Amino acid sequence: MNKVLILTASALIATGGFALAQDKVIVEVPQPARDYVIAHPSDPVVIDGDLAEGYVVPQSVAVRPIPESPGYGYIYVDGRPVIVSLENRQVVYLSDSQDGPVPEDVITYVEQNPVDTVAIDEVTTGAVVPDDIDLAPVPSQPRYAYIYVDGAPALVDARTRRVVWVR
Repeated sequence: MNKVLILTASALIATGGFALAQDKVIVEVPQPARDYVIAHPSDPVVIDGDLAEGYVVPQSVAVRPIPESPGYGYIYVDGRPVIVSLENRQVVYLSDSQDGPVPEDVITYVEQNPVDTVAIDEVTTGAVVPDDIDLAPVPSQPRYAYIYVDGAPALVDARTRRVVWVR
């Protein structure tokens, strides 16, 4: 009898642990959806509280749909792309970096179209380019602009003037 109770209790504990582990559903967002969101940034929104996977985006925040990925939408928060399940408005993908990966075609354009070198003390990812420095636009991606410092390209977020990539 004691063995039956112990086995039953063990089974209940094991099953309960399994159920708790299932509460967090891991969603693998398709790469084309992530690529689309990065290539089509939107105006930033302000979110109160800590933004993390599982966060429910308030109804007052407009979520843009991702055309080739039904069921997913996106917003930008603090320059970071955030992908949301349209079913329940939960965050299912939050970029670790401030700006996400830079599209290869943008890097190719910047490297194939050098501009005059500018003098800046420090150009590292995250640095802000001073307002008195002219930025060269990237025609196919208006989100980006660029400069050359010491003969090397630096890609800049055109809205914030923050450096997002340096060769």
